[in-house]
Amino acid sequence: MAEISTTIFEELKREITTLKIIPGGKISEAEICARFSVTRPPVRTAFQRLQDIGLMETIPYKGARATLISLSSVHQMIFLRTAVESWIIRDFIDSKPSPFELEELEHNIRMQKLHVEEKEVDEKQFFVLDSAMHQFWFDKMRCSWVWNLIQNDINYERFRMLDFVGTLGYQEIISDHVKLFAAIKDGDKDQITPILSAHLNAGLRRMGNLILTDYKQYFILDDDDNSYWVEYNRKISGLLRR
Repeated sequence: MAEISTTIFEELKREITTLKIIPGGKISEAEICARFSVTRPPVRTAFQRLQDIGLMETIPYKGARATLISLSSVHQMIFLRTAVESWIIRDFIDSKPSPFELEELEHNIRMQKLHVEEKEVDEKQFFVLDSAMHQFWFDKMRCSWVWNLIQNDINYERFRMLDFVGTLGYQEIISDHVKLFAAIKDGDKDQITPILSAHLNAGLRRMGNLILTDYKQYFILDDDDNSYWVEYNRKISGLLRR
């Protein structure tokens, strides 16, 4: 039973993370039983594991659903990541990356460009390439655990995926990567924080009013927060356009 329960858990986790199951989407225990041809116990074990990591919740009299995305948590993770990753990249520059390491990063960017030139962009593969580029300097600076901590914030990862599929801002993301790579190659540490801050906050800017309109049902956002996020997006839109 443990093996099939793990299979169900991993598959539902993947579907929730990649937005195949949308935030707030219902997850029927009976349908999952039928889909995997199993009885209820392994499904309930998988459901409990999903609840433990914050991807599922049970609403009394309504059943199970994928959790909503906490916008406040996304904002805080971007703040934390900007501070930490800026130092990581500056340390990476100080390490004097070899021509081979620089070529590996540049190759990743070339692959990103090739993917977005396809008629239909595979957002999941672009997500992998995007993550691999950022992970590179974490690994080189022996901070893989820190990167995994960021990656394990599935609330934030779902927001990133929603940004990809909701705004199609691939060219802007690649442009930011090119600027970041240029600063690394030139050893220009002073440019790292401004470029990275603009890059990581751009998802909130691209989503903009979509957070309060088209995708409002995907987020945990109290009515009292609306004015805050409207003003926040106005500010970062102005800053990132400079």
